[in-house]
Amino acid sequence: MSQPEKNRRNDDAVLYIRGETWLHKSHPFNKLIYVLLTGVVAYLGPETMLLEGCCIALNFALAVQAGIFRAAWGLFWRTMLPLALFMTAIHGIFYPDNLTVLFSLFGQYYYLEGFVYAGNILLQLGALLTASALLVFLTNPADLISAMTQAGCPPSLAYLTGSPLQLLSVMRARIQTIQAAQRARGLESEGNLVVRFRALFPLVVPLVLGSLIEIEQRSIALEIRGFNSPGPKTSWRIIEDTARQRALRLLMLCVIFLLVILRIFS
Repeated sequence: MSQPEKNRRNDDAVLYIRGETWLHKSHPFNKLIYVLLTGVVAYLGPETMLLEGCCIALNFALAVQAGIFRAAWGLFWRTMLPLALFMTAIHGIFYPDNLTVLFSLFGQYYYLEGFVYAGNILLQLGALLTASALLVFLTNPADLISAMTQAGCPPSLAYLTGSPLQLLSVMRARIQTIQAAQRARGLESEGNLVVRFRALFPLVVPLVLGSLIEIEQRSIALEIRGFNSPGPKTSWRIIEDTARQRALRLLMLCVIFLLVILRIFS
């Protein structure tokens, strides 16, 4: 594991992997717009697997440069592998335009067109997922909230945008704690599908109740700090936004606008 991945912050933003690369130092808005750009390219650009594959390769190259490849790859295969197994099986059989039989298994025919369609969808999802991984692992939620506040966004909107990045890590830590506690009480959570299904309810109920308590505690903490006070608010965290960062942001927005216009009139 690379050094940036070892040096995680010891706070709520544990999904953020600390580093000093230019990607870490990029403005949070640039990373958000890059995710949007990747989605527009994957879904509104030319429908070719080559383009979508290039987007995924580019995102992984950026992850390597930033020292977060291990984390990005782990998120990628854990998310995409179950989807790939499910979607290829479903579309290989039931896709409406299926014509070319590839093989048969247990008397069921699987078709080329369904596999191609499923592969295209998976590549689109993969491109968006890898771009989102760059945002999650390279952006401190506090930086994102501060950047939105500095840009003039209402504090409530800034908090709603940045808080999911914080809650993801909190939820993951709580799941691990609940699993350890239930196993200590003798709950079997590993084994066949039936055993895992039986263990689901004892794990989900404490997770939901704990999440509700967490939301209430955060709301009280925000009110104590004058979150809804009408006066001007200040922050010790200042996000630098250079002319080069703004120019790059404008360039990406222009590309997005151009792709949308071309898709509408094509």
